Amino acid sequence: MDANQPPRWGRDLSQRVYTNRSIDHRVGLPNNQKRFRLKSEKDQSMAHKHWILVANASQAKVWERTSFNEPLVEVIDWIHPESRMPASETERRPLGHSEAGRAGLAPRAELKHLHRSEFAKTLAKYFHEAVMNHRMSALALFVSNPFMGELLSHLDASVQHTLVAQHVLDLTSLNVTELDKRLRSEFRL
Repeated sequence: MDANQPPRWGRDLSQRVYTNRSIDHRVGLPNNQKRFRLKSEKDQSMAHKHWILVANASQAKVWERTSFNEPLVEVIDWIHPESRMPASETERRPLGHSEAGRAGLAPRAELKHLHRSEFAKTLAKYFHEAVMNHRMSALALFVSNPFMGELLSHLDASVQHTLVAQHVLDLTSLNVTELDKRLRSEFRL
């Protein structure tokens, strides 16, 4: 994926992108073993980016904070309305009867699970790319239930290694001021 092109699944709000200038080309290492070096204090502070995911099954926002005293900065947001739509609007085949004999319930539950899983895979892929591109150093999750379990099942080992907090809590309804206040006071993030 091109560093200057926003991802196709969301709106990238970050203005800071790492470029090849931070790679030490004089070392002569193969492409997959290039060594990164920090050039100034500004680069060092950027290396310790803490991302905070606030999500439920239909929307997610990633916030960034480089230090406790800094305000939250929105990195990216997603809206996945298919997770909240009635099955009749997203299902292409007739609902019919389920195996349990209840009309229309089984396909709806399967479809909601499929949409939730698809959204979790999208988030997991984005976090994997962020870890590989050194855009974040720590990740805290504030995700509603049961979406937390779905998301954790799709995160790979490199992303799980960056996890510093996991809270089954839906904070998506809070504005940035309330969210910042609550993260600082209750969770020290």
